[in-house]
Amino acid sequence: MKNETNDALRQAKDSQQDTSRPDVVTRVHSGNKLTARERVDLLLDPDSAVEYGSIAAKSRDGEWIAEAGGVDFVGTIDSQPVIASSTDYTDHGGGYGAGRLGRLFGLAYEQRWPVVMFVDGGGSRARHPRTGLGHIETSGPIGRFSFLDGVPELSGWAPVVAIVSGPSFAGHASLAGFSDFLISTPGSAIGMGGPPMVEASLGHRLKANELAGSEMHEVGGGIDLLVADERDAIAAARRFLSYYREDDARATDTRPGANLDNITHDAEDRYDVHEVIQALADPGSVFELRPQFARSLITALARIDGRTIGVMANQPLVDDGVIDQNAATKISRFVELCNTYEYPMLSLIDTPGCISRWQLKGQDPGVDPLLTRWHARPLIAHQQRTVPLISVQLRRGRGLGAALMTGVSSTRGVPALRLGWPTAEIGHRDGFSAVVDHNAFDDIVAPGQTRHRIERMLRLFKRKLDRPQKKHHIDSW
Repeated sequence: MKNETNDALRQAKDSQQDTSRPDVVTRVHSGNKLTARERVDLLLDPDSAVEYGSIAAKSRDGEWIAEAGGVDFVGTIDSQPVIASSTDYTDHGGGYGAGRLGRLFGLAYEQRWPVVMFVDGGGSRARHPRTGLGHIETSGPIGRFSFLDGVPELSGWAPVVAIVSGPSFAGHASLAGFSDFLISTPGSAIGMGGPPMVEASLGHRLKANELAGSEMHEVGGGIDLLVADERDAIAAARRFLSYYREDDARATDTRPGANLDNITHDAEDRYDVHEVIQALADPGSVFELRPQFARSLITALARIDGRTIGVMANQPLVDDGVIDQNAATKISRFVELCNTYEYPMLSLIDTPGCISRWQLKGQDPGVDPLLTRWHARPLIAHQQRTVPLISVQLRRGRGLGAALMTGVSSTRGVPALRLGWPTAEIGHRDGFSAVVDHNAFDDIVAPGQTRHRIERMLRLFKRKLDRPQKKHHIDSW
């Protein structure tokens, strides 16, 4: 009897393996996708995975019932412990029981382990054993969190990465929206109500991507990165988490790739600030976030002398580097991200200031140099920022533009080191307000000496991840 029970358990578990579902695997691969287990295998280090929840219940007749709709694991990425979860869209539409995921969120919270989730699916469903079937559940809730309150609690405490590579609606879309870093692939969709709901309510029949396509979210700021396919998404997730690891060890080659004295421009020239960032950072270390949203401002993770930093930079090639509502929102969320995970910040300033835009029907877009409530958000984010920020004013920092990039100079958010280049604009008065630009610097430096100053300054600050509680959450926007 014991052997029969063990054999039945093994058969139930084997039924969920890819080798037992060749037709499903073929169908998934034909769409240039990976199965749920292939996703996790590619994400985690070899031989590191510990599976959770492969069995959902036992029937009244003694039959073991495998979990449906997804897989959950604990493992490592570059030897760092990670929670890894993937829905399985071919199995019950990816709607697997929520109790197991809430359990893993609790484990992530206790240990401060990062979480990576594939969340394509039509929403959560009841756990496999349904009322009245007489099943003995093995997948009931354990711990303090449900699947929806766990992710908000992790916000600002342990990194959460979500990957959407298909239709993601209802509860799945909520998980994606709560994440710190959201990656998607072309043709995917993220929305609260799927096509059937829209058709039932409005009578319009739309495909998932037509309704809430990731391409739209890329421009509107709803996702952080759009990549070609699932393999690229996994590589991006691994790279994002690489900046979270302790980085005391110096990189093999941290010499900058170019001399800034050779690529800087005169005060009136247009230039691409990407060149400045690449010259200041370690080779190959710049990882830009939200590159297609609010393109007048660049946000990126990078390294200097092997140390993880967050970089913000005004982009003169796009709208002259102005800070509109979208750019202000992009600043505030990035400051929160860096502050919670103890990344020192580098702010490269070259902006004519803050503007508000609006569209009047039948007229050209209007532009007004003013502040909105969106522009207040970076100032609040800087006010609660405790990580050191180094600022370099390349040219202009008019009005309150520089303050949004660094915090107000009379508060606790004042930069730890404020540098200016010889091309920095000194004493300019904003023609639209009574604000006189704050042009006090700790030093004026030649562009070619900038990295050397930043590098030495960063060595003085230690990362403080051992705090007993989180500072604040990270805005979901």
